Amino acid sequence: MSDIFLAAVLHTIHTIWWARNSLRFSVVTPTLHSAKVRIHSSIAMSRNISKGKCLNSDFAFLDSFAVYHCRNVKEIIMVLWKAPTSPWLKVNMDGLVIGGHAACGGLFRDYLGTFHGAFYCNIGIQSVFYAEVMGLILAMEYAAQKGWRNIWLESDSTSALLIFSQPSLVPIMLRNIWHNASRLGVHVISSHIFREGNSCADKLASLGHSSIGAVWLDSLPTDLRLDFFRDRCGLPNYRLP
Repeated sequence: MSDIFLAAVLHTIHTIWWARNSLRFSVVTPTLHSAKVRIHSSIAMSRNISKGKCLNSDFAFLDSFAVYHCRNVKEIIMVLWKAPTSPWLKVNMDGLVIGGHAACGGLFRDYLGTFHGAFYCNIGIQSVFYAEVMGLILAMEYAAQKGWRNIWLESDSTSALLIFSQPSLVPIMLRNIWHNASRLGVHVISSHIFREGNSCADKLASLGHSSIGAVWLDSLPTDLRLDFFRDRCGLPNYRLP
């Protein structure tokens, strides 16, 4: 508890200093809300530094700061969505199978975490791997249509990401459109993220089950706003063993 109190004081003072400098030397005007979010996320991440113990009576207070205390720190993996460097657009994707029916979804964000668009698609009766690969292909096709040439593809499926180094893994039914997508002139890099940091794409894949075919979105769906806000503000998620 003493470590959390100390972190709260230090991060509050640092945020006031940051806001003061922003007002004086930057065109960006910080808001009270953004300052609170900055303090809250910094306190939550400071938990990994503490080696102290806590009492059962402390749990409610620590939960209010998203400080997880029931396990040893080394057993917990902190998962953060990280914005890409300019001029790359990061596309987080996911595939989902419910009752044998597959769907996929993904969303595009820039180096500031700004929403640039999203998609979801009802695929039909297929496997999770098929849905994940289909999501990668759709992301490349949409990027080409929008004129976005530098795309960072991110997925929680390590097996789907292997198709960039081993194209023979692409399902037979998708090999033709995969071949066409790879010739669209889009520069692609890829990375893996744990499922806990890929919640926006996961919810888009869920929305795909209620659609017919592929759907493009120019505005952020209401169901994604909380997770999108957490990612953009750098709030961590935690992967428990």
